[in-house]
Amino acid sequence: MSNYVRMNELDCVPKELINEVINRFRDAVAIYVYGGSLDCSGGDIDIAVFTNNIPSEMPNLGERVDLQIFRNPLNTLFFVYVIKTGVLVYGEPIHVNVDVAIRNEISRIEERVFIFRNSEDEVMVCKSLKELMFLLAALTCGIDGSSNWYRMSGCLKNLGIEAPSEFKHCLTPPGIDVLRTVGEQILNRVINELRRVLGNIGKT
Repeated sequence: MSNYVRMNELDCVPKELINEVINRFRDAVAIYVYGGSLDCSGGDIDIAVFTNNIPSEMPNLGERVDLQIFRNPLNTLFFVYVIKTGVLVYGEPIHVNVDVAIRNEISRIEERVFIFRNSEDEVMVCKSLKELMFLLAALTCGIDGSSNWYRMSGCLKNLGIEAPSEFKHCLTPPGIDVLRTVGEQILNRVINELRRVLGNIGKT
């Protein structure tokens, strides 16, 4: 298996943690470290394991470690960020089609607006706007320029949009009322910018 590690990007990720994950998942197709920890911008250490042998229980690697396990990547922006901007620490590189992923995300814009305004699940409400913000940042600043919360929020700030911190941790979000009160104005601005950007590239 190839050694594909860009070590300078792992300065803020404990080597012992990487070794522990590799030892636990020796049969993995690939293991990636991705997200804000590569920028040393704080928050969780995000790790994605791709394996055909999904464990019955998730290993506990500590409070600051967000470990996710998948069989195969989907053509979505999330997997583009993991695979194209993450660091492969074990296994062989996995392919994801960036153009197809972007088209898939664009096709779900109206669905996500509907979820934000109508869902009774605060996690779904949180994710819907968060995913739209990442899509706008990807279209505006590119994949590398939007690959984590720090970069995405910086990109949107240049458009005059402040990414609300209430939407950063969607697995433990605030209540729906807070999300909608804080997010509705941001949603409208994001949608208007998406229409402008997509109009400029002929995809309206």
